Amino acid sequence: MQRYETDVRDGVLHLESEDGWLEVGEMDDVCELIGGETYTLEYDQRQRQVGWLDTDDDGRLTFEVRETIRETTFDAEFVEEVAEAPATATEDGYPARAVRFADALTTIWDAKGQL
Repeated sequence: MQRYETDVRDGVLHLESEDGWLEVGEMDDVCELIGGETYTLEYDQRQRQVGWLDTDDDGRLTFEVRETIRETTFDAEFVEEVAEAPATATEDGYPARAVRFADALTTIWDAKGQL
């Protein structure tokens, strides 16, 4: 399965696509839409039983948003979903494409791999 890279150039997030690089929006905007520079997932006692999951004592896993986005690759379906959104601003001033990216990414994170 083809995976598509991310790239941040001059503070702007881009997604690789079949047609070249797609501008998503300012990384600062993406972080604001996600809720900040870090993101925290919470796992219950049963979920914490897997050996690879490194949570704190309360079952929380916190990670750096910018670093995680830079290291993440995406499938064609994700990239196409983001590409369908216009680059123009929404009523709240954020590019619609950045809003779609942040919403889709946090949905994946919150699902903890259970999509």
